[in-house]
Formats: sequence, C-alpha cells, structure tokens
Amino acid sequence: MTINGNTYDWESVSIEMPQGVAISIEEISYNDSRDIEAIYGKGSTAHKYGRKNYEASVSMTLDRDEYEAFRKACGGSVYNAPLFPIISSYGNDDMPTITDTLPDIKITKQDTSAKQGEDNVGKVKLDGKILSPIKWNGESAL
Repeated sequence: MTINGNTYDWESVSIEMPQGVAISIEEISYNDSRDIEAIYGKGSTAHKYGRKNYEASVSMTLDRDEYEAFRKACGGSVYNAPLFPIISSYGNDDMPTITDTLPDIKITKQDTSAKQGEDNVGKVKLDGKILSPIKWNGESAL
C-alpha cells in the first residue's frame, strides 16, 4: 500500500494482445467464478456442497484502429482465431508490478456503433470466454 504516492491508474496498465501492446484500448474487464451447490440431507441446513464448473470471461473496448490490428493478427476473423492469451500488467514507480494472465481466450461477440456528434466513432467492444484458469498475479485461480 502506498502512502501519499501514486497508486495504480489507467496510465500504469499495460495490455498485451496478439498484435502487441494495445495502445488504443479504452477498457478491459475480466472475471472468473466457480459456483457451488448446497447439498441438503436431514434438517433444513446444508451439510455439504458440490462444486460446479469454473467459468471465466473477458470484455474490452478498442478504438477502431486497434481492433483492425487485432483482427489482422487473428488472421482476419476474431471468431476463427486460434486460442490466444492476454497479459494485463499494473505497475508504476511507487507500487509493485502485478501481472494477470488470461490464457486461452475465444472471442464470442463483437459490437460497434457510431452516432452524430461523437469524436471517436467506431469503437469495438469484444466479449470472450477464457477457457483455462486466470492466473491472478501468477497464481492460478484453481
């Protein structure tokens, strides 16, 4: 924890994708979960649980030029691309570097829009599934 220093901010984030370090990326969000099912027997409270499947996903918003570089690095189609990783690092002079690895991503949705009066039209939002456990600062989620 930093005291009276610089904490992680958007400027301290570096996102590595198949086309290299993404410069024109506006947002990235990733998450994972592993639900459980309560198992009941005699009485009204659970006495054990069963584990469900691990799930992870990613979404990001790219400027159109970054999206085109990404699409080209994917072979022309983000849907037909082989599985790829994204590496998200947070670091600055006042805080230690934290690196999350999102392995084996498959894009499942792309979305774009433009409207009158916008100064940066054509941004593309991508959603995807992460098919292997996220490595949160080097430690596997499972």
